[in-house]
This record gives sequence, C-alpha cells and structure tokens, in this order.
Amino acid sequence: MSSQIRALLRPGSLLTTAVCAAAAFAVSVLSHGHAVKAAVPVTFLLALAPIALIAGRTVGLAVSLVATLIFAAYLYAPYGSLAIHSAVDRVELFCFALAAVAVVYFSPGPNRLANPPKFSGHGSSSTMSESGNIVDVADPLETWIAVVGYVVVFSVIVTLLLSVWN
Repeated sequence: MSSQIRALLRPGSLLTTAVCAAAAFAVSVLSHGHAVKAAVPVTFLLALAPIALIAGRTVGLAVSLVATLIFAAYLYAPYGSLAIHSAVDRVELFCFALAAVAVVYFSPGPNRLANPPKFSGHGSSSTMSESGNIVDVADPLETWIAVVGYVVVFSVIVTLLLSVWN
C-alpha cells in the first residue's frame, strides 16, 4: 500500500492529477447550464483511458475520484455543493464513477505494455497450459480496448436514456 501512496505523491502523478482536475473543473463550470452537460462525464471517460494507460492505475483512480467530486460539486445543481438534487443526475454520476473504475481497473498500465507477456505459439494467440490443454490468450491491449469501448457505449446509452427520461 505504501508503494501506491508513493506513486501518487510523485511530481508527475501530482501534475497529472492537477491538470485533470483543472480540466474537469473548467468543463464543469463552462457546461453546467447547457444541454451538453450530460455528455461531460462520458467525454471525460475517453480522457481517463489514456491517463490510466500512461500514468498507471493508481493515478487513474485518483483522477477518477477527483473528477467525480468535481462533477458532483460544479456540474450538477446545486452548484458548489456535493449534494445532487436530481435523481437522474445522481444516476448519471454513479454510472460515470462505476465506468471510470472499470476503465482504470481493466487498463493494462504502463509496465504491462512495456513488457508484454511472452507466448509460446508462433504467430498464434494460443498457448499450452500445464495440464496440456490449449488455452487462448488474448492480447491485454486488445482486451482493454474492448472493455473501454463497452464502457463508453454503456455510458452513452445510459446518458441518452436519462436525457429522454428527464
């Protein structure tokens, strides 16, 4: 646990978190009175994916937590408070937080992409397990891209349903 805290306190991690917090704050303040307000969390998910990929999972979780708090305080009414009066806005923010954690959790991280696993197959994504069975091994980056795609599509669908319902 202390290595994760040290990773958060590195200057690069603090700078990444501060820049993302400033971006979330600026977008929240600029769009809280407009119809584009519902798309802000989904758009931020797209920005969160490369952050988790480049800076790591710990920084990605910190950025998603800070962005969730900023969205709660400055994107949804009443502004400046963490209380959200609209049930639709609460569900939307909950879906953003859940999707952000999923994006960060399933991201391979910078070390895993730098040192990809070695496969024994020649040009194949199959490998032999210890019991002698052939096991398909998916590329971690392909899996991560698929998960991010599903999360973004799910978030867009929820946002559209909530905007129709509201």
